[in-house]
Amino acid sequence: MSWFKVFSAVVVANIVSWIIISIIGWFIFFVVLDSFNDTLTERLSTNGKSGFPEISVPSYSPAAPTEEETGAQKAREERLAADQRRARNQAEQRRNAIASSKEMCDFWTSEYRKDGNPKSQAYKEMACSRYRNLLN
Repeated sequence: MSWFKVFSAVVVANIVSWIIISIIGWFIFFVVLDSFNDTLTERLSTNGKSGFPEISVPSYSPAAPTEEETGAQKAREERLAADQRRARNQAEQRRNAIASSKEMCDFWTSEYRKDGNPKSQAYKEMACSRYRNLLN
């Protein structure tokens, strides 16, 4: 195949794919817009009252929380407890990583002192730089 035929095939394929994507996009746009319009029309037609809230007289006794409120409060407490556990686990993992990196740095430092091997020096530098990065 010549260069021009390949180029033409690529251009035609790009044009066709853009047309297909445009048709799908317009279809999705109008379906979503139509459903939004139906929902808005339904809300406006069923809400015949004015948009002002009614004033209620406050009661002197506190109202008992509904099941929905207690469920929401329980879910908030569970989320808070899960977040606290996650934070403790992350802190523990960080402490463990720092301790492990310090051990590796100390080990390779002593190995390099023993043998003076450039490979040991490279391992020492990597381990100690990892340790310093975790401390920052």
